[in-house]
Amino acid sequence: MAGVTGPAGRSGPAGVEGALGSTGAQGPVGVVDRWTSFREFMFDYNGADVRASDQSKVSEIAAYVNKNPSLQVGIDGSMDPRGSDPRDQKLSDRRVGAVRDALIQAGVPANKIETGAFGDTRLVRDRRVEVLIKTAN
Repeated sequence: MAGVTGPAGRSGPAGVEGALGSTGAQGPVGVVDRWTSFREFMFDYNGADVRASDQSKVSEIAAYVNKNPSLQVGIDGSMDPRGSDPRDQKLSDRRVGAVRDALIQAGVPANKIETGAFGDTRLVRDRRVEVLIKTAN
């Protein structure tokens, strides 16, 4: 004969929560075989200075690249080709240079940085410089 289930009793008091362990070290990056968006920098209208609020991004990128020496960094300041004039391109070039200089100053080796048009041209936005990463060949 099968037993009969009785009513459930009350739950007991919760136990003491144990100490949390530390977060483990970040593992190495895997192979990134194509340019992949990593971070972006926005600029003030007609400005080419990296914002003080973006300095943490510069430090984060530098630390990540230095922990993962197989990475290459691409800096893309592409502009919307519709209606652009040469002054806009010069401003974009100055913005790319500002991000590049900030990364070098933060410890990214200059030989690990490339500049050019790496990102998806459908995602081009005004006043933006995109930092991309890939595994060096």
